[in-house]
Amino acid sequence: MSYFVIVAGEPSGDILGSELIKALKKDYPEHRFEGIAGPEMIKSGCVPWYHVSDLSVMGIFGVLRHLPRILGIRKKLLKKISEDPPDAFIGIDYPDFNLGIEKKLKQKNIKTIHMVAPSFWAWREGRIRTIKKSVDLLLCLFPFEEELLKKHSVNTKFIGHPLAHSIAEENDMLKARRDLGIDAKTLITIMPGSRKAEINQHLDTLYEAAELIDQQSNKNNFGKIQFIVPTLFSEIEEKLKFTKPKLFEKFNFIQDSTKAISASDLVITKSGTSTLQAALHKKPMVVVYKMSNATYYFLKIFNLVKIKYAALPNILFDEEIVPELIQGNFTAKNVHQESINWLSNHERKSKLTKKFENMHKELASKSISQSVSVIIELIGPIKNTQ
Repeated sequence: MSYFVIVAGEPSGDILGSELIKALKKDYPEHRFEGIAGPEMIKSGCVPWYHVSDLSVMGIFGVLRHLPRILGIRKKLLKKISEDPPDAFIGIDYPDFNLGIEKKLKQKNIKTIHMVAPSFWAWREGRIRTIKKSVDLLLCLFPFEEELLKKHSVNTKFIGHPLAHSIAEENDMLKARRDLGIDAKTLITIMPGSRKAEINQHLDTLYEAAELIDQQSNKNNFGKIQFIVPTLFSEIEEKLKFTKPKLFEKFNFIQDSTKAISASDLVITKSGTSTLQAALHKKPMVVVYKMSNATYYFLKIFNLVKIKYAALPNILFDEEIVPELIQGNFTAKNVHQESINWLSNHERKSKLTKKFENMHKELASKSISQSVSVIIELIGPIKNTQ
């Protein structure tokens, strides 16, 4: 039986991979889907060779520490694919891992597809040359990326963002609250990140910020405030019960990030795909991010970062429509103040909602089914050999 290899390296890629598998199954019902997967891809029918958590590392120095293990996984992956070539290899995001695999497979005439354009417009512009050598087709999620990449003769297709289709344009906040059993007047969803290093960098400061917000609740007429933290991996939650038991006095941990965002009045999140999720739910947000000092100064000294903003909504609008608290600015006091600013300013929230509604429509103007048509065009006739 013919098959696709799909590799996601982090939870956001797992979500995208799940949507792509569902779409591909309509045209390739007999095909197998195998590779590196998380819970969402597995639910959609992908057989995991490895779990996305096996690749979950953060920062330059975090990668260096785990490099032998990661290279070992890549070597085994290449061997397995070479011995049994798929109809196509599809790498989802995670470019430093996937582009290296794609380059070697393309040299062996195995079709390579990369979903989610590497942020060449943000840093490491030289990756455009690597992309051209590595991929037969690049599926990008934002319209400006297609325009930029086509100027460099990269076979690119804007497919819209799957999240823009999976998230309803009208957010049913009350239903989400009922489903989660939320009875608080004010609900704040806190998303510190899915990687262990992100959780270590963010969660303690976010806990302190939550305490400050809670202390001000009566003064600001917010009523009872509840904090929820969606975690994708139950093992992380179990570990936190032993290493940081105080967190469970303030935070309720759940495993449904979509409902957590939908039910919330405010989202406090690390930068990344979660900022787009919050925007598509039309939620005000405070965006935070902190990396190790070594990684931060390395990027700063070598001037590797080329963009003004970290949060996807700010990048898409090319203005700071949601506050960003990065590195030294990420303090409990600052998170508290920005949160209060959102919760107490209804006019500001209304203006933000209108911006997010327009953004949602644009990102939903294309669909993931269009990626299937260009994949079919790339790999040729459907093979269903047993």
